[in-house]
Amino acid sequence: MTRTEATIDVLIVIGACAAYVFLEAFQVPKRWSFLAMGLILAAYTVYLATRRTDSWHGFGFRTDNFRTGLLPIGLFTLIGAGAIVGIGVWQGRTAWGSKALILLSLYPVWALAQQFAFQGVLHRRLMLLVRSPALQVLITSVAFASVHFGNRLLFALTFVAGIAWSFIYRRWPNLWLLAGSHSILAALAYPLVLADAPLSRL
Repeated sequence: MTRTEATIDVLIVIGACAAYVFLEAFQVPKRWSFLAMGLILAAYTVYLATRRTDSWHGFGFRTDNFRTGLLPIGLFTLIGAGAIVGIGVWQGRTAWGSKALILLSLYPVWALAQQFAFQGVLHRRLMLLVRSPALQVLITSVAFASVHFGNRLLFALTFVAGIAWSFIYRRWPNLWLLAGSHSILAALAYPLVLADAPLSRL
């Protein structure tokens, strides 16, 4: 992996984030913005596979660190879930119905794609290009939060989650665990904190 290749990857991911923010700013329907991001991610994944500068194991598609990473990611997810449920109860939202269950069943694929783009690619490239670990984490977290642009509360939640997942990834780079955590917290946050059903907007 050369610095030039890493720079290209960072620019592609940041460019995709900027494109999403642009679509959101002009209130393009979610189905089209999600489709656009999905196509960009698919094309970029093909490009990475063709370039062969990384192994899937290197990105974080691995199981050898599953046991060691399960406790910290599980603890963060448990604390996050508890906070979300607490906020939901405080706001009088205690229902977690069928729509949330459907979201939980469908979200893992999208969560894995996001963790791959932001942790597996962007964060890893920044670790090569940027000296400061704090800046690496900050840029990764802001980029992740930017694809949730349009809702200030969701932006804040994803920024905080992005910081936690970035620190976890640095020590236990496992995208399967991060995607699981992402899916659980999203399935709780949308109905209980955001009072939103994202599937209805597709």
